[in-house]
Amino acid sequence: MSIKNRLYRDFILLLVVLQMLEIILPIHLTLLVAIISVPIFILGLSRLSHSFKIATSIFLVMGIILLLTSKLSLNSFANSVTSMIDIVVLLVIMQLFMVPVTMGNYQTAVEDFMKKKLHTPKAIYIFVMAVTHLLSSILSMGTVPIVISVLGDSIKQRVNDYQQFSGKAITRAFTLGTLWAPGAATIFLISTVTKVKWNVLFLPCIILGILGLFLAYFLESRQDFFKKPQRTNNSEQAFEQSSKGQSLIPVLVAIAGLLILSFIFMHFNIGSSMNSVTLAGIITIGVWIVLLLLPKNSRQEHSQSLNVAVKEYLNNGVFSGASLAPFFIGIGTFTYGFEHSVVSAMLIQFLKPIFSQLGWALVVLIPLIVVLSSLVGIHPLASVALIGKIVMSAHLVLSPLLIALSLNIGSVIAYMVSPFAGIIIIVASLLEVKPTTISLRWNWLFCLLFAAVGLTFSVLFSFIY
Repeated sequence: MSIKNRLYRDFILLLVVLQMLEIILPIHLTLLVAIISVPIFILGLSRLSHSFKIATSIFLVMGIILLLTSKLSLNSFANSVTSMIDIVVLLVIMQLFMVPVTMGNYQTAVEDFMKKKLHTPKAIYIFVMAVTHLLSSILSMGTVPIVISVLGDSIKQRVNDYQQFSGKAITRAFTLGTLWAPGAATIFLISTVTKVKWNVLFLPCIILGILGLFLAYFLESRQDFFKKPQRTNNSEQAFEQSSKGQSLIPVLVAIAGLLILSFIFMHFNIGSSMNSVTLAGIITIGVWIVLLLLPKNSRQEHSQSLNVAVKEYLNNGVFSGASLAPFFIGIGTFTYGFEHSVVSAMLIQFLKPIFSQLGWALVVLIPLIVVLSSLVGIHPLASVALIGKIVMSAHLVLSPLLIALSLNIGSVIAYMVSPFAGIIIIVASLLEVKPTTISLRWNWLFCLLFAAVGLTFSVLFSFIY
């Protein structure tokens, strides 16, 4: 590992430690965190893609200009730089879930269950979506290569169109998970911008995710790849062979425990909503690892797996979780600066009468702008932050919850339909198809239907809530 990468990793880990100290102890380390964020931004900027470098740099420069015109104090600068650093810490911690998953060899358990219990393409499609959706809640982008590497060969032998089958199931299940998942950055960015807490967003967003999964299944239920293919006796025997792995129950218990602990910490106001989830994640991971090490007959094997998993986390997991750290520093500076600047007041005065005339049409317009922006290469995180901040600053009659849900639906569709989205590029690379094939050809109809269903539900829920 190069010195530059080692320094970047060490600064990120120091950031995590300081964040945890702020949660546990009654101390304020904002200024110190802001100082550490500077080398993180400098070292991490070169790791971003070209489009992200441009977006990040623009947001940082604009944020600094807005702060300077507002004549804010040093503390204000520190608050602006660190305003979204919680998201970075959360994503880094969530990558730690790979440690117990690797120790317990749960990838083998998933494949073992699939070979023994699933005998039709429809059952496999449901299973692949369910596994991807659940794992994405704790493993984020790490879910995709795991699902494809573990289930890929079995799917190839048991469906007619492996690429389209896998592309649709994985991209839809994964992106729908970003609606509510503790390991997703989008929902916490939306929570920060709209001031709607994650525990308030959780119920309608997880319902939206479930509705999306049902829609994804019924939309494809008559496709050719759901017809059971012919196979030889040799391949039939191969399906009967299975390796012995851990039960899937601990994975489900870990996800449930993470959510329950998160809600408990939020109820007792232990830090912000993101800090509550981060702390819950650390506790869940720690308990899971201890439980795996308790049995004497497998302690040595799990200890060796633990060493391998920790090294993998330090060499790759930290970088994966902190891949967008400079972006969140830049966009956090901009959103904080915008919120406290005279430009915000002027823009509100200009847009408020326009938005007032649009009224409920904004519910449709908000996700439409996010999606159209993504099609020209603007990342949904950037457009969500900018649009959300402008709309919220205008103090419209629409409830903050409805605005948050509209932004969330727009971001999910953008992740699914944009050929520039990270999830689309990763899946396209692993399946060896064009990104435009997955995003525009395979997903456009689902995205259109999900937008209609999701926005209708959001409006109804906002009336009830």
